Parts: sequence; C-alpha cells; structure tokens
Amino acid sequence: MQEMVICAIEPFTSPVWGSNCVLFASQTAAAIPEESSKAYISRCCKYAKQNNIYLIPERFALMGYQCMCIISPDGAVLGAQKNLFRNTDFPGAKRSNTIEIIHTGFGGIYLCTDVDIFRPETVRIAASMGAQFVICSMQISMADYNSGMVVAGPWNAAQSNHVYVIAVSNAFRCVCAPRSLTRNDDGFLMAPSLKLPMTANLSRSYLMTMPQRFCLSRKLYAVHREELAGGAERRRI
Repeated sequence: MQEMVICAIEPFTSPVWGSNCVLFASQTAAAIPEESSKAYISRCCKYAKQNNIYLIPERFALMGYQCMCIISPDGAVLGAQKNLFRNTDFPGAKRSNTIEIIHTGFGGIYLCTDVDIFRPETVRIAASMGAQFVICSMQISMADYNSGMVVAGPWNAAQSNHVYVIAVSNAFRCVCAPRSLTRNDDGFLMAPSLKLPMTANLSRSYLMTMPQRFCLSRKLYAVHREELAGGAERRRI
C-alpha cells in the first residue's frame, strides 16, 4: 500500500518535492463557477499528468451541485462527490444523497464537500464504507467563523472515526489524525494555520491498529437521509 505524501498549495503552482498527492487551496476557497468548470477540470487533468501526481482540485459547480473530484497521475478523473448539505451562502444549491468512496493506491478516500464536514454522520458513514482519508474543501463566511469550527469539524471527524482528515478553507488549513498517531497527542499532524504549502506524510498502515469498523451499504445513507439529517436543512455554522 502506497503512503500518501500530500501537499496543499496554491492552484497550479509546483508541487512540493516528494509529494504524490496535491490539494489545491486558494485564498478565497471559492468554488469554480459552472460555466468555467469544464475548462478548469481539463486544465487540472493536464496538470496532474504533467506532474505525475494525484490531484484534488478546488470545488466546482456542476448541474447545480458543489462538487469535488480526484484526478489520477494519468490525468483521468477517478471519482467525484457532490455536496450532501447546503451551505447557506449558496441557498439555491442542490443536495445529493450519495456518498462515494474513491479507491486509490493510498486507500479509500472520501471527498467531504464544503459544509458537509460539520455533519458528523457524513464522515461516520464514509468511514464505515471504507474511507481512511477524508479530504475537505470548504468556504466559510468570516462573519460566522470561530476557532471552535476546527474542533467541531475536521478534528472531531478524525477522532470519532479513526481517519485522517485534510481540510482547507479560506479560514484555516490543517491535517487531523487520531490522537494516538500525533506527536503531541493533540490530534493534529499539521496545526490550523493559513500557511502554504502544507505537507503531511499519511500512512494507512498506522490506521490498521485502530478498532475495526462494521461494513455499511452505500445505499443506507440514501434510505435514512432525512432521519440522519434530522429533517432539517443545513443551518448556518
């Protein structure tokens, strides 16, 4: 199993030497508009192939959803994830009811789109479906932001589900892991900051020492969506 060496960088800048996975992180963290998405993803595919890396681009709008995708070193889109909950800054956005786990040489990856990271059930289900890595890209209104959002979102997801969580936004960037896997026993491999590049070495084998999870059908979320979501729309964080 290949070890993930991920780096978060400004879009289309050179990857950190030795990295095999790149996560684009712009200052605004704004989603690419739908009319520009096709050309943007095409450019991202060329970038991934040119640099021989896995690439997670910025979020982009597609058919009314906010989406994330992962591109292989061959320049092909391996899989994508639509948002499950609405960011209240985008009230017209649609909501998906499907969680996709993308299988790579690193392990299972769940692309947690925008504010979905603040809904604990999403990562819980993704982890039960085989995700070891959760990669989150989000845009946060600075009027609503507080430091507790780091703990409530990515940090809590890592501790509760024994997964790595790599999160980027306009307010913070961090890498979280189960506390026992972090040097200071604080749950952070990279503490929250806005500094780029941000790099981390993530080994799936370390996660194998954690308690095993039960398997879960990918259709279970769709069946029980309203129950899990409490029948409510995504509220402002």
